[in-house]
Amino acid sequence: MLGNLIDWFRRQTQIGLEGLPDNEVSGRYAYNVTCLLGAVFTVPFVIGYALAGAPLLAVTVSPLMLNFLLPRLIPLVGQSLALLIGGSVLISVFVVATFLTGASSGLYLFMFNGIVAVALLQSVTRPKESAVLVLVVIVAMAASRLLFPEPSGLLDVGEGFNRTVYVVTLIVLTSQIAAILFSLTAQVAQAEAALAAEHARSEALLQNLLPDEIATRLKDRPGEVIADGLPAVTLLFAHIVDFTPRSARMSPETLVGWLNRIFSAFDVLTAERGLEKIKTIGDAYMVAAGLPVARKDHAEIIADMALAMQAEVKRLSQELGEPIDLRIGIHSGPAIAGVIGTSKVFYDVWGDTVNTASRMESHGEPGRIQVTAATRALLADRYEFAPRGPVEIKGIGRIETFWLTGKR
Repeated sequence: MLGNLIDWFRRQTQIGLEGLPDNEVSGRYAYNVTCLLGAVFTVPFVIGYALAGAPLLAVTVSPLMLNFLLPRLIPLVGQSLALLIGGSVLISVFVVATFLTGASSGLYLFMFNGIVAVALLQSVTRPKESAVLVLVVIVAMAASRLLFPEPSGLLDVGEGFNRTVYVVTLIVLTSQIAAILFSLTAQVAQAEAALAAEHARSEALLQNLLPDEIATRLKDRPGEVIADGLPAVTLLFAHIVDFTPRSARMSPETLVGWLNRIFSAFDVLTAERGLEKIKTIGDAYMVAAGLPVARKDHAEIIADMALAMQAEVKRLSQELGEPIDLRIGIHSGPAIAGVIGTSKVFYDVWGDTVNTASRMESHGEPGRIQVTAATRALLADRYEFAPRGPVEIKGIGRIETFWLTGKR
């Protein structure tokens, strides 16, 4: 029984919320709560005046019915008109009630709920209309208090009854306002929690798209052009050999899952070494060291990455039941890095170093790591190499290259 009653109350507070703009939901919710509590708290007054034998029953029933109907009236006639109709009736009711009972009953104080309701519902969307309605309510309250200090004589319930009504009125109003504030605070807390969760998802997505330092710069200085000249970086390109014929015999789901498994393993290796994954291009994987923050061991850490990638694809070949070979190319030198685009922003690297590293991969051999003399010089005697000799690279010319075979 209690559960059904709570569910009914909850449904009443949700009236008219569906389809509302986000900035109006909290106000409408709190307004629904205000009207619902106004209807509920009117019941004791209806009972009290009925037991006292007063012919004020019709006057007290009116706020009960109107508070119950107002949330349903808004979708039919519009928010402003519903408030105008409801406000006019409620003001009239409480002015008449004060006229009959005198100001000592405190019934005019219930018009304060009109201020609360208007402030909650319209203060954001219609501030001027809200100010006018609030002013009308204040004037009506002041007029009721000043014009009808004594009962009219048409209703005789006694001063003792009036004092009881006044005390109950204060208790009811305080309880109602507390309940409204509590419900509104809970609604705001839910909205803030949802906003915080959305912000966290956005932050996580931004961190996945961009290096941490670049993401921070974009947030701190959103209008700044992100472009950095980098004197010393090392770039690695890795390409899955025979990917095209393999893709022709795999279903789309199988192919994407297979490729995702490989690149996800590379992502783990990248994260473990603090490297920066630049992008994947089809079946190619590009990773860099020395950007956006410079590091002295950029060549060495990329060499470790290349060797780890070779070991990883051997393991994955057994796990996936498919032989996997990589061509890997590495080159070191200066480059330019920055962010391009306004939607789907992208952190990229440009320059001859990028082109040369890419050619090291495309002119390499399956299962081998080809590096330039520049990278070989940075690695000194810490790694083992096999000379390949001069290689003719289109657009670059003949350059001396080496096969990286292991670490000493």
